[in-house]
Amino acid sequence: MKRSYVLYTTLCAVVVGVILCYVFVFSDEEIQRQVASTFEKIDIQTSHQTASLPPVEAAQDDEDIDTTDALEQINQIDEVYYSDTIGAYLVLTEQAEFFEVSGNGTRVNSVLQLENTGQARLDDFIGMRMVEENLVYAVTANGTLITIEREEGRWVERPRKQIKGLVSEDRIFGLGYDRESNRLFMMNRLADTPDLELLYIEEREIEPEASAENESEESTESEDNVDGTEQSTEEATTENVSTSDGVSSEAAATEEEAPENEQDTPDEAVEEREPETEWMLDSRQALSADGMSASIQQKFERFEGVGLVERQGRIYVLDSEELVLYTVNPEEGTINGQMVTPRVYDSTGMFLQDNEIFAIVHPEVFDLDAFVSVD
Repeated sequence: MKRSYVLYTTLCAVVVGVILCYVFVFSDEEIQRQVASTFEKIDIQTSHQTASLPPVEAAQDDEDIDTTDALEQINQIDEVYYSDTIGAYLVLTEQAEFFEVSGNGTRVNSVLQLENTGQARLDDFIGMRMVEENLVYAVTANGTLITIEREEGRWVERPRKQIKGLVSEDRIFGLGYDRESNRLFMMNRLADTPDLELLYIEEREIEPEASAENESEESTESEDNVDGTEQSTEEATTENVSTSDGVSSEAAATEEEAPENEQDTPDEAVEEREPETEWMLDSRQALSADGMSASIQQKFERFEGVGLVERQGRIYVLDSEELVLYTVNPEEGTINGQMVTPRVYDSTGMFLQDNEIFAIVHPEVFDLDAFVSVD
């Protein structure tokens, strides 16, 4: 009996509350309009969310390369560099193509075809390094340094420069960057010797001797032209005097004002040019292999290095033929090696990703499965 009484009392209270709420609240016309407007907005948003929108198509541009399925275009990889800064892979191929691939390895973000025609054909790439977010250096086996920069969202190639100071006996490979000295460095194995060394190269301004000689020649020619002009001007002035004194006086005034105008114009028009630079060999650091074990020392005599990776103050190079990973201590000038798994046999290079060293074991296509950890 008590349960029925409580139930009926509760139901009665609810009904009375609803009636009173409608009478005192929802009977107001303004409130009814606001409620109706709210429900109308909800209906509009729901219809927009459920509607199927057509895919957005990018504007057609003949110069743009479709990069959605361009992973298939990456064949015969020469060099790979992973950038933690931009979270992407940078790839150079034997066809002189430069690719930026997304960090998950599923999409090509950008493509750049390097010029590879004429007498200055590119040799094999032996190293690549991102120095800044928008600046990448690459080097070829013949010592050509290639500069690739990002400009307005696109990668572009700058004029190439030959590294000066290298000799024909040098067998260079790899490319690194010393931020303290702002120098690039490479590994070098002298031909027919077991000697291995670090080569440091730096960018220097070209001394303006040649440009000064050109300027002196130009100034001599300009003086000759000025003499000829003054001579012709005197003759013209003599003829003008015999005809009209007024005309000659105006010409003389013009001649007096002309040098001032000629001096002012070049100063405003001439822009400051950036000094020309060149990359030159700065120093050679020989590496001592005295601490190696006898077995590694024997393999080191047949050393054929690929790749160059920097990690925690050490430099790592791989000899894929002998399956040895070498560690270089630049401060002490020493090198030592340890055996690695046969999975890296015949690899073409290395790169660092998330502080882990990977070897490129299948350069035919770009595939994350083709990169094997050698740690």
